[in-house]
Amino acid sequence: MKRVGVVSTAFLLFVLLEGIAFGYAQQEPQAKPEQKNAQQQQAQQQQHAQQQQQQNQNKQQAQQQKNAQQQQAQQQQKNAQQQQQNAQQQQQNQNKQQAAQQHAQQQQNQTRQQAQQQAIRPAQLRPTQQQQHAYQQQQQTTWQQHRAQNWNSDHRNWQQRGGYNGYRIPNNYYGGYYGQGHSFRVYNQPYMVVGGYPRFQYGGFWFSVMDPYPEYWGANWYRTDDVYVAYSGDGYYLYNRRYANRPGIAISVPFESQNNQQAQLQPIPQQQGDWQQYRAQNWQSEHRNWQQRGGYNGYRAPDDDYGSYYGPDHYFRVSSLPFRVEGGYPSFQYGGRWFSVVDPYPEYWGNNWYQTDDVYVAYSNDGYYLYNRMYPSDPGVAISISF
Repeated sequence: MKRVGVVSTAFLLFVLLEGIAFGYAQQEPQAKPEQKNAQQQQAQQQQHAQQQQQQNQNKQQAQQQKNAQQQQAQQQQKNAQQQQQNAQQQQQNQNKQQAAQQHAQQQQNQTRQQAQQQAIRPAQLRPTQQQQHAYQQQQQTTWQQHRAQNWNSDHRNWQQRGGYNGYRIPNNYYGGYYGQGHSFRVYNQPYMVVGGYPRFQYGGFWFSVMDPYPEYWGANWYRTDDVYVAYSGDGYYLYNRRYANRPGIAISVPFESQNNQQAQLQPIPQQQGDWQQYRAQNWQSEHRNWQQRGGYNGYRAPDDDYGSYYGPDHYFRVSSLPFRVEGGYPSFQYGGRWFSVVDPYPEYWGNNWYQTDDVYVAYSNDGYYLYNRMYPSDPGVAISISF
């Protein structure tokens, strides 16, 4: 009986162990998927964390690269601006240097040209009032002797005369005094008769009139008509502006006259230094018209003379006229009368306006004024007539 009990106990024990083993075996397969899921989740989380970390690193690298590119672009822009500034500064320096060189060259050319003009130009004569009156009387008696009966058959141009063989005025001086833009009246110029030919001086040179003047010119053309000297084709001619479409009168610049000027006449003083003293600093505040001066009290030109010599149609250049400084005022002689410039001339007139600008005398409202045709809308400079 004891053996049976032992066996039964052993058997029960075996069954119990098998049951436990079977139950554990049943539970173990159920625990493995959960663990596997947990491992997968953990792996995914780690992978996600790694990806996030990689993305952050990529973003950081991209931002750093972007910042580096921006800094590089800014530096390149700054370098380009600096280079541009350097180039502009270099260009400005070159421009200043070129301007300084051009200015120096212009001054040298101007000085050289002035020296050449002074060297080549004989002095314009300054007759006294008595001498000027004698010139005018002589013209009245001698010009009539040189009037043509039939100018078309009486005159000869320079080609018909065998060519011009007189003195030739240098080109750099010709443009300042001669040509259509530089008219004058013979009556106002120094005058003489040499070798049977009338001779007048204009612009520093003497001109001999070789041709008779046309019969259709007025009896007093030398007093009333504006004429000019021009080189045309084959020689010098005197043209009358009243007869614009007619040929000119043959004239010659004789060699001997340039060094044979009348000794008793005084050359015109150098005008440049004298005129510079009378240039305004601010003409608007410095000048005064005749009304502001209390009215004009100088000599008045007769009406018949005024229409022949004065007004906008009768312009001239001061440098071609007799000149002096009297009573502290620069004065020039035109139309047989002396004009004193009592106003300073405007600061915007050129340095050599008396050589280059056409001016005219006119009576306007309250007195005489000198007007510059270069500035047609500007007021005139107050002048007074004296003898």
